[in-house]
This record gives sequence, structure tokens and C-alpha cells, in this order.
Amino acid sequence: MSQSELQARDVNYSVPSAAANWEKTYIGVGLVGFIASIAGLFMQTEQVMRGYLIGFMFWLGLSLGCMALLMVQHLSGGLWGLSIRRILEASSKGVYLMLVLFVPLVLGRHKLYFWMNGEGVNEHNAWYLNMGSWSLRQAIYWIAWLGMVYVLNKRSALQDEPSVVGHQPRFQLFSGIGALVYALTISFAAVDWVMSLDPHWGSTIYGMIFMAGEGLSALAFCVIMLTVLTRYSPMKEIIKAEQFRDLGKLMLAFVMLFAYFSFSQWLIIWSGNLPEEISFFMNRIHGGWGIVALAIILFHFALPFALLLSKQRKRDGERLIWLAALLMFMRLVDIYWYVVPNFAHARGHFYFSLWYLIAPIGIGGLWLGFFFYNLRQRPILPAYEPQMGSLLHQGSGHGH
Repeated sequence: MSQSELQARDVNYSVPSAAANWEKTYIGVGLVGFIASIAGLFMQTEQVMRGYLIGFMFWLGLSLGCMALLMVQHLSGGLWGLSIRRILEASSKGVYLMLVLFVPLVLGRHKLYFWMNGEGVNEHNAWYLNMGSWSLRQAIYWIAWLGMVYVLNKRSALQDEPSVVGHQPRFQLFSGIGALVYALTISFAAVDWVMSLDPHWGSTIYGMIFMAGEGLSALAFCVIMLTVLTRYSPMKEIIKAEQFRDLGKLMLAFVMLFAYFSFSQWLIIWSGNLPEEISFFMNRIHGGWGIVALAIILFHFALPFALLLSKQRKRDGERLIWLAALLMFMRLVDIYWYVVPNFAHARGHFYFSLWYLIAPIGIGGLWLGFFFYNLRQRPILPAYEPQMGSLLHQGSGHGH
């Protein structure tokens, strides 16, 4: 056993004690927002449900994006993911909470999906838009996601015990199959939960846009959490500029990927110039929605792209954290832009309700509280992971 491997196992990998206070704070915020949303159901039911859908898609997407990145890290074996593995694992467990929070969407589905009331259903889409097949697909999504999260975390937990030395758990085969399952399930889920809000319109690249957005928001969240954790031991002594540089490069790649998929959808639909297809963009660039679209172009792509070209910015977590926060906020704006103009009163007419913020804050508070609870259950780094020695050596061999 090398000296660096022995050193990796002598470090105290406890999660900072401040995380317990963060957990309580966010749970409190979440309960206030959630209770306010419940009260709002008696005043503006439809607006609360739309705000709830926006929040649900954002926070579930964050959980699934972290799960997907976790599998990518296991497949690649890069040190870039070792420093954030526990963040990814704790975030992926948010799927358990989101299953519970899916219940209000099921109960209020008729306020969102008018095709469930028979509107917009015809001989071309009836095979897909019916309660029988819809219910079956929901069961498949959740069984697949819960199963993947359980197996990934169960196997990773083995690396917290000395008994793992000599027989490391295998992640590659499961992660390869899991990545494919994730891509398929989230593509169909995006259609079921967002695209079907307008049963007359469809896009074959829709699911890939959501995949790229989830991956980008997951990376942004990891940058924020890693920056915060490096203010405390042991991460302060272990995490160096190289880890932030690698995450910054991945963020740049996902920014470009998200822009590529989004532009491809626009280009294909606009060049086709079919009335039943271009209505999607017409409803989202007129009546004030064009300002939102421009903001997404500027702050979800152009500005992050320009800033992430800087080598120094990618190496500095305290500078990168603000860009990561902007990307997460713009992800929420992007989902809002996809969801709200599907409804008659907002087609080509800008509309905003405070419930579009209150409901996501309520869900987010509960999600973050649950995240910190899960983060505190295990060491902040996997001590018996074979690459831990390399991570410590990289940290001690380079400065900021």
C-alpha cells in the first residue's frame, strides 16, 4: 500500500458541524413555503399548481442530474468527480423526497393537463395521451430512478469501511446501463410532464434539452456546495484549484451543449415553418415573452460562455460560485418559460405570479434540508476509494 493511500485513510472526513444548522434552516424555509402553497390552493389553484410544476421539475431535475453525473464519474474514473461524489450521492437521494412531492401533482393533474379532460386528444395522440399508459410510464420512471439511486449509494457506502480493501465494488457496468436508462426515462418524463401541457405540439429533441439543463444545474450546485465546504476542514486542506478548474471545464461544455440542443430545436422548427410547430416559439417571443427568451440567451449561454473561457475564473471557487448561482436561477427561468406559455391566458402575453416563486422555494427548502440530512450521514469523502491517495497528492502538490 502506498504512502498516499495510507495518508488518505488517516484524515478525518467528517462533514462540518454547521451542516446540521443548514439542515434545520432550510427545512424551516421549506415548510413555510409549502404551507403557503397549500393555503394558495384555495385562492388561486391553477397558478399554484403551475408554480408547483415549475419547482418540481427544477428540484427533481437537480436530483436526476446529480445521479447522472455520478454515473458518468464512475464510468470515467476521473478525479474531478471524486471531490464531489458525496455531494452527488446526497443530491441523488433527493429522488426519494421528490416521489413524495409527486403526489400533489398526481392529485392536481386535471388542473394542468387538459388532455386528461379530453381536450386536444385525437386519433394521432390518443395512443399516448391516455390515463392507462400515462400511469404505467410514471411507475416505470420512479422504479428506475429509485432503483439506480439505491444501488449507487449502497455500493458506494462500502467504501467507508476498511473491509473494502482488496475487493472494491464495481460501478462501471451498472453506470453504463444506468446512464442509458436515465436518458430514456427523462426524455419521456419531460414529454409527459411539460410537453404534454400543449397536446397539439411536439419536438423530438425536447428530452435532450432537459437532460443538458439538468446536467448543467447539477454541476452548478456541486460548485456552490464544494466552494462552501472548502471553507471548513477537511475540505479546506484537500480541495485545490485543480478540482474547480475541472468542474469549470465541464460547466463550459454543458453550457454549450444546452445552447446547441436549444438552437437546434429552434432552427429545425423555424426552417420548417409549419403553423402547428412554430406556434411554440410564437407564443414565447411575443407580448413580453421575448424579453425572457433574450434573458435566457444572454445569461444561460452568452455570459456564462464568455466568463468560463477564463482560466483563472475556473480555478477560483469564490469567483465561480456566483456564476454557478446565476446558472441555477436561469435554469428555473428556463423551466418557467417552457411551462407557463402553454396556457391560454399566457400564450403571447407575458404572465407572472408570485406562486411561481413561492412554490419552488417551498419545494427547494425541503429538498435542501433533506440534502444536508443525507450529506451528514456519511464521511465527506470516500476514504477507501483507491483514488483517494491521488486526490490528496494532487492537493498537496499544487497550490491555489
